Amino acid sequence: MMLAARSPSSSPLKSFIYRINYGRYRKNKLKLSAYKKITKQALPLFFRGGDIISFAPISNGVYEPEIKALIDHFSSNGYANFLIDIGANIGLSSCQSGKGFQEVHMFEPNPNCLSILKVNAKIALRHRNYVIHEYGLGPKQETLKLYVPYDNWGGAFVKSNDNEYDEALLSSKDGHGTFDIKNYDVLDVAIESADEKLGSLFASLTARNLTHGVIKIDVEGFEKLVISAILKTCPTNFQAFVIFENWKEGGSLQQLQNTNPRISLYKLTEHKSTWAGAPRWLNSLVNVLKGGTNTTLVPIQPTMTAGTYVMEIRGA
Repeated sequence: MMLAARSPSSSPLKSFIYRINYGRYRKNKLKLSAYKKITKQALPLFFRGGDIISFAPISNGVYEPEIKALIDHFSSNGYANFLIDIGANIGLSSCQSGKGFQEVHMFEPNPNCLSILKVNAKIALRHRNYVIHEYGLGPKQETLKLYVPYDNWGGAFVKSNDNEYDEALLSSKDGHGTFDIKNYDVLDVAIESADEKLGSLFASLTARNLTHGVIKIDVEGFEKLVISAILKTCPTNFQAFVIFENWKEGGSLQQLQNTNPRISLYKLTEHKSTWAGAPRWLNSLVNVLKGGTNTTLVPIQPTMTAGTYVMEIRGA
């Protein structure tokens, strides 16, 4: 329906007025002042306001600090040839740690994230060689549906028979009791063969004697498929640390360690003092008095539990 055209007033300049309650005016000023202080150390990147993955890097200046420390530790101990970020999203991991590597490769299929990823990479990695691969990795070349939680772009997932996570687990990760399509933006995304693309990338790196590096995987249920492709296609002189999440209790990834002599699996584990039944403030005080908590890599237990894992790939 077309709106009826209004005749211009005789003096729109004189009739304009914006009025705000003084209490609200002062409140906004105080909020702005507090925000400036809180975000003084924010990562110098572009973020999506209100998104879960944006909170920590805006307020604390670092995204997943234990993962950043781990990646930086590997790069400073001889594994600095390459960083491969599979499921890069808007580039938080690559942009805050990529400076420590000779080359950075980022895989991301979400077209909305890609726009931000390109800008963030240009800001943070302008002095490094980097490549953005605008597709996801799967068993073959195809177009699939990507389900992106409206309040958590970092939790986007592809629903397919190759995803080891079911709807219940994927929904619970995003804070929803059951799967409801209303909670997601659904996009068509390009998927390429993991074997083909990773094999080609590894061959290129090896040809240039770039054989030691770090691979970070965040693919929401496709971890086993991607890791299997890595192990199948990496050259014998290739050595790397693979960092990935596991949300499925008793995940089948542990079986890979039993069948491949080149790999070992570790879990990133935080060590802190806790008294069962004690109030949180008391446990916090105990850890403050002890000087904080330590996070280390621990060999995996008989059954994989939810958490962050590291796979070491050794040269054959």
